[in-house]
Amino acid sequence: MIKSNNREVNLKIYIIPFIIITLIFAIIMVTVSNSIKNYFYDLKKEEALKIARNISLDLSHNGVAVDIINDLLEDKLIYSLKAAELHKENYSNEYLKELANAFELDEIYAYNTEGVIEYSSSGKYIGWEAYKGHPVYEFMHGEKDLLIEDIRKDSDSDLYYKYGYIKNEDGTFVQMGILADKVQDLLEPVRLQNHLEEIAADSSIVQLYALNSDYIVTASTRKDDIGLLMRDEGAIADINNGNIHERIITHNGKELYEIFVPLQYEAEKVKAVKIQYCLSEILPVIKKNTLISLVGLSIVYISLLLLIFTGYKRNKELVGIAYYDSLTGLLNAESLMHDLSVDIFKNKHNKAILMIKYDNLNLINLAFGYKYGDLVLKELGNRINNLVSKDIQLYRFTAEKFVLYIKYFEKREDILDIIERINELVKQPFILNDIKEQIAIRIGVVEFKKTEKSLDQLLKNATIALKYTDSSIANNFSFFNEEMESNIQREDILEREIRVAISDADTSKIYMVYQPIINTTTNKIDGFEALARMNSDKFGFVSPAEFIDIAERKQLIIPLTNFLLMEVCTFISNLQKMGFKEVRIAVNISIIHILQDDFVNTVLNVIKETGISGNNLELELTETIMMGDFELVNEKLAQLRANGIHISLDDFGTGYSSFDRLSELNVDYLKIDQYFIHNINGTNKDSLITRDIISIAHRLGLKTVAEGVETSVQKDYLLEYKCDRLQGYLFSKPVTHEEAIKVLKDYNGK
Repeated sequence: MIKSNNREVNLKIYIIPFIIITLIFAIIMVTVSNSIKNYFYDLKKEEALKIARNISLDLSHNGVAVDIINDLLEDKLIYSLKAAELHKENYSNEYLKELANAFELDEIYAYNTEGVIEYSSSGKYIGWEAYKGHPVYEFMHGEKDLLIEDIRKDSDSDLYYKYGYIKNEDGTFVQMGILADKVQDLLEPVRLQNHLEEIAADSSIVQLYALNSDYIVTASTRKDDIGLLMRDEGAIADINNGNIHERIITHNGKELYEIFVPLQYEAEKVKAVKIQYCLSEILPVIKKNTLISLVGLSIVYISLLLLIFTGYKRNKELVGIAYYDSLTGLLNAESLMHDLSVDIFKNKHNKAILMIKYDNLNLINLAFGYKYGDLVLKELGNRINNLVSKDIQLYRFTAEKFVLYIKYFEKREDILDIIERINELVKQPFILNDIKEQIAIRIGVVEFKKTEKSLDQLLKNATIALKYTDSSIANNFSFFNEEMESNIQREDILEREIRVAISDADTSKIYMVYQPIINTTTNKIDGFEALARMNSDKFGFVSPAEFIDIAERKQLIIPLTNFLLMEVCTFISNLQKMGFKEVRIAVNISIIHILQDDFVNTVLNVIKETGISGNNLELELTETIMMGDFELVNEKLAQLRANGIHISLDDFGTGYSSFDRLSELNVDYLKIDQYFIHNINGTNKDSLITRDIISIAHRLGLKTVAEGVETSVQKDYLLEYKCDRLQGYLFSKPVTHEEAIKVLKDYNGK
């Protein structure tokens, strides 16, 4: 199926918003995810800053505490040394041991003037002599009488001590020492290492270490790292600039959040601290919050996509409704108008519209139902759709019409070939629901190139051409020509004039003329036949056959007949007032009118309104009443006759006459068709038939009227065989009502 752009939903208007929304959604997803991560990282950063501030504050306090402890230890050593100096005469191993216990000292050594240990609180090292370069030797030969050392390693025991020395007046001296482990026990609560371990123990910190100004690890919760040099240039640069440095690293398969916070604490020479957090605890929280946020965003995203999809689907449905026929799936009239509007002014190629009418659709609907009719329509569309190509497109135009639009052809024979193919497709029987049906189509063709005509005009021309075709003959198609259009325009004008004449009761446009009818018994006028005439403002005189046919096809025959009947009855009333009370006027009545439910009442009301007698009115009917609802028509004729109205059967002998039915029909006269009258010469076959019609009619109790009597030979023949009434140009042509009165007076002698 060929589609033009406007018959497709423009995907761009949905894809572009979809892409934009998707990009926005992706950006928001990333932003939200990063925001959540950053939020938790910021929390850790804040925690790290607090830890750094606490460490900085603690280091400040710890420095004071260490100084105090050192001072106290030195005071203790000084006090013990002076006490020992005062009791130098009591020096012995036992005395020194008691003194050590009393002052909670670990070692006391008493030296002679040569630097040899004479007494020891532990009994060890007696006789040991200080040598040059040893701290003891340096004190012995130094100028200070009292000295407190920092913690150092003992040269013989490899243990760490904090030693103090004091010289006696006689040149001897005493050395007292406290084990470094005891000193460390005192300093431990305020040492940085311990503090770091305490902080890390109560948090999610994986590692916490301190860096000195040389970026060497001086304290760490991971003791193997103490003494290592930190070489991260990025971190060093940020620390030197007083900035925080943070990063995500992977260590032993775990993701760690690492942050370096610069400090300023000169006493311990701590430059910065590094804190590592394990993300294994943070990531689930981050993922959970991210997931919750993403679920919310996804709901919004999916909702937007559903709105877009719903809009797309709805628009697609609307496009289908707007441009496609729901029954056949073919393009519809709206699509046809669009395509023609694009192509009509596009180029000068030969183009054509074939309007295809399914003629017997109504009959099939009535016979088999509308569903079956729809199936046939759908199958017909499918068959013709086989002709669709790049230059041919099929549309369902109306309920029973299709349009085949040929966008390019070279010569008319191409169109004839397509029409032949259509007829071949349609000629094959339609077998649906086990019902075999043959359909009839008509085709109206309009050819055009680049044209100034409107789309409506082109389609109207195709319809006009369709009107001039007949599905019952071999050539079930017609090509539009200007004469057809002229005829249609003429018909349209005449239709409007008929409508105006009826609505305005204008007898100058449509009026009656009257042709006398001679009674062969009295040789006088006993009636007239009223014949309708039309005088068009545009076309002048119009044949009754033409305007009566238009009235019947345009559903105007009933109001037109009522209008003319009123005119005739008014003329009868005038004749009665003038003394012509026995004159009867005949009016032609359509079978369509007779079949109306209110026909009898309409006629009787006109008679009553004009004040005439029913005996003065005669209604002429054609033989088509034999084909209709005979019983219904006959009953209505009986009612009319019961009111004195005469009934005549017009044009007898040319149609569907049956003497069997005629004997049952409520009529008074048979009007012998002028065809038989024109050929009367006394010897031919038509003469014999005319004689027999008169004879049989009389035997049936009917009177006869001969139409179209134009010669004396005809008159004499009809008189010979007792025809009751004569009518024709031999006596008078149809005349106006004024002339009819004059003819009546002259002929009847009044």
